[in-house]
Amino acid sequence: MLILHHYSMSPFSEKIRLMCGYAGVEWLSVTTTEAPPRPHLEKLAGGYRRIPVAQDGADIFCDSRLIAVEIAGAAGNADLNPYAADAATRELADRYEGELFWAAITSIPPSRILRKLFSELTIGGAFRFLKDRAGVAKNARLKPMARKEAVPLYQAHLENLERHLTDSGDFLAGSAPAHLDFAAYHTLWFKRVVGGQPMPGGLPQVATWYERMSAIGHGSHHVGSVEDALAAARDNTPRPVPEAMRADPRVGRTISIMPGDYALDATEGVVVGIDDERCILARETEGAGKVHVHLPVAGFEISG
Repeated sequence: MLILHHYSMSPFSEKIRLMCGYAGVEWLSVTTTEAPPRPHLEKLAGGYRRIPVAQDGADIFCDSRLIAVEIAGAAGNADLNPYAADAATRELADRYEGELFWAAITSIPPSRILRKLFSELTIGGAFRFLKDRAGVAKNARLKPMARKEAVPLYQAHLENLERHLTDSGDFLAGSAPAHLDFAAYHTLWFKRVVGGQPMPGGLPQVATWYERMSAIGHGSHHVGSVEDALAAARDNTPRPVPEAMRADPRVGRTISIMPGDYALDATEGVVVGIDDERCILARETEGAGKVHVHLPVAGFEISG
């Protein structure tokens, strides 16, 4: 069973929760804190700090794109695999989850975010979250987007979605949801659910699509614990690494890999497989045994 380490307000977690619901993939919900420290995840995934993280036994999957690959494989639905799409669709999904993700967040009035934080978290938890995200922003390599830029940019994005949906039908790729729908959905979900923003008027196709996506739900899932996740890693061995991934000369080398844009914390381990899509690191953990951590190659930096 897929184990998902997440928290309720995480937009990329919502992308994955909804995708599990659509794909009919049963999952175990392990709730983590909104900000580090997260000792159990640090044990499993090393320095990687973004949420969500998924787990299948002793294999740990970082980044929602790689998690989507796992869901697509489990469901036998290639349309959910971001790497199976054509180049133009992959580029569009990357824009939805990059520039337009930040536009969505920055376009929300700060008072709305603060209100949500202090209603959902303890006072201490809210201040820890704000301090943590301020540190992430300070060290990020992304140029901060001003709200006066973000508001029209995200509005233009919604108008583009309106035109796209007018041409494509019920979903962005046609009659059924594909990865592109989930990549577009969670930014609007964040604005509405976390940011408390109403659906903009004059966008009937977007409004209907959003309700259609929301109705999918999170599917069959059960509440788990940190102990369940650690036991799953300890009681299983990592799955075999495909032979094609073992041909790279870096296999056997200890390296570190980290995101290239923000949350620049590195994960270190021994390369056991690498290709154009992912890098797999072997790590020995105290109490959880040997794990394989799967990280994307695109958008990440490898050193060592």
